[in-house]
Order: sequence, then structure tokens, then C-alpha cells
Amino acid sequence: MGGCSLFDVKSLTLSDITKEIHHVFKLFNLTYFEGILSTPAITIQSNGHHRLSMGWCSTKPVWGTQDGSLQMYELNLSAEFMDQDFFETMDTVLHEMVHLYHLTIGIQDTSRKGAYHNKNFKQKVLELGFEYQEDKPHPTHGWSYARLGKEAKKKIEEMPIRKEIFVIARHGYTYFKALAEGKDPAEVMSSGIINNNESSSKSIKWICSSCGVSVRAYNKNLNILCGDCDQRLEME
Repeated sequence: MGGCSLFDVKSLTLSDITKEIHHVFKLFNLTYFEGILSTPAITIQSNGHHRLSMGWCSTKPVWGTQDGSLQMYELNLSAEFMDQDFFETMDTVLHEMVHLYHLTIGIQDTSRKGAYHNKNFKQKVLELGFEYQEDKPHPTHGWSYARLGKEAKKKIEEMPIRKEIFVIARHGYTYFKALAEGKDPAEVMSSGIINNNESSSKSIKWICSSCGVSVRAYNKNLNILCGDCDQRLEME
């Protein structure tokens, strides 16, 4: 695992992060899926209007050559969440790889246009060490809200992953303008103006009741755990 003392964040590029995600994919593929998954087109893109989404896996091959000799699924991580807790990022990668696994072996794990995660999804993520806080499906998203358990986190922690490089994300011009002007970006963002000066609803502050760590998001249905306390963040 890379040493943080030798890491210069100013030299960091998206290429470094994308390369590391490919490395993570290979590790997870061998560790959890017996290496049967073909490498998808791994991307980092804005989640746009789908602010709840931390990532997705396409249900069909969407990348490839013109003659179709190479076809790849797309596995995307949302650019807005790339600097969140390391285990949240690993959670997202492994979550989407479960979808890719089921696509590969021909098992359907979602319905309702991909929104509802069924019992096939639940069974597989439990096998991999995910946990559910409630033993009942969400009415809209089904069994989607599984989170890495302590043993799964420990296993990933021991893997040779450069977790220190997951520190940049797409914050938008308004955020960095506020920083340059000495303002509190969180307060500016909560005013309803984000990214390309497009209007939006006010951001919501979510807090860990145990340690006080907080994040801001633009939805009322955020489902995120504190990586240190393993506690679900609560709306302020």
C-alpha cells in the first residue's frame, strides 16, 4: 500500500485514480468472483440529476470497437462522491461488480428499470460480507442498501490499494470560487447555486451522531455510513 508520507496530492491526476480503480477491479474480481468478470469500461462521470447515485453498471455492453469484436459494459463511479470515505468508494465498486457478475452468469438481480434490487442481489452481497441494518427491502430500491461489514472492510484494508489517492472529486466552479474568496463553500453551496451556476435545491447536512463528521448532499434520501464509527449519517 502506498505510503502517505511520500504522496504529493498536487501531482495527482484522474489517470492515477482511474488506474487504481482498474487495480481494485482486478483484486476484487480474483477475490470475490474467481476472476470470471471481463474488464468493463471503467469511467468517472458526473451523476447529473441523479444525485443519489454513487455509481452504476450498464445493463448492456455500451463500449467497444466499430465492428463489435470487442464489447464492454460500463462501470461508472460518480465524480461528485470520489473524495468521500474510502470504504464508501470500495462499497460502490463492489456493489456494481455484483451487478456485472449477475449479468455475466445470466441472473437477474434487479427489476423496475434497474431500481429495485431483488433477493438474488441480497444473497450475493451477503456472501461477500455486506450487511443490512434492516431485514426488509426498501419499497423503491429493494435490497440495494447493503453496506460493507466490519470483516469485509478488514479484508479490503489488507489489500494493496492506494487508498490515499481517493481525495479529489467534482465540486464545481462555485465551490472553488468560494474557497478563493475566503468563504465557506458549504454555506455558498447551501444557497442553491451549484456547479455551472445552475439553480438547485438547498444542500442538506448529514452528521454522524457518534463522531460528528459531516457531509453535504442535495437529496433527502442519502444512505451513507461513517467509515470510522460504522453509523448511518443523520439529517441535521
